[in-house]
Amino acid sequence: MKFKSILGILLVVALVSIAVFSIVKKDVAKDEPKVEVIEGSGGNDGGGIQIGKKAPDFKLQDLNGKEVSLSDFKGKKVMINFWATWCPPCKAETPHMVKYYDEKAKAANMEILSVNAMSTESNSANVGKFVEEYKMKYPVVIDPRGEVLSQYEVLNFPTSFFVNTEGIIQQKTNIVTEAQLEDIIKSLD
Repeated sequence: MKFKSILGILLVVALVSIAVFSIVKKDVAKDEPKVEVIEGSGGNDGGGIQIGKKAPDFKLQDLNGKEVSLSDFKGKKVMINFWATWCPPCKAETPHMVKYYDEKAKAANMEILSVNAMSTESNSANVGKFVEEYKMKYPVVIDPRGEVLSQYEVLNFPTSFFVNTEGIIQQKTNIVTEAQLEDIIKSLD
């Protein structure tokens, strides 16, 4: 008799757990930011990310839920910067990017598109705090599932791709200083 009672209780607990998990999973998926990897727009023919090839287009949401795509910056030089809040080199690099952006980007016809690797973050609130703390005025978008990270074959942080006004990847770097950033932007054809 005891065995049947325990088995019955375990069965009820298991069914309730499955139901709760299903409800929570649906709520989490509903709140996830929209991401769109635009297929076939990179011109890389399956060869991966390469210098001299067209940068693959993508569409992600910023911190306010507004969709931003790489193609929004057509005709500008673009630094696509992949980063995470927990990354010490990202923290070291960001002030250089902020200073350059605030003082020189407009004159250089340049934009920074900052892509946060949300799939690596322990807490999504950290992203907004980071942006506020470093006074990042350039576009910051969220890659919630790491799809764009994968598309760009990003293996470590920070990683930046520099794209010329024609949308061609000219350089790939890791951490940069303000002086290096200025030199790279000047070198983009």
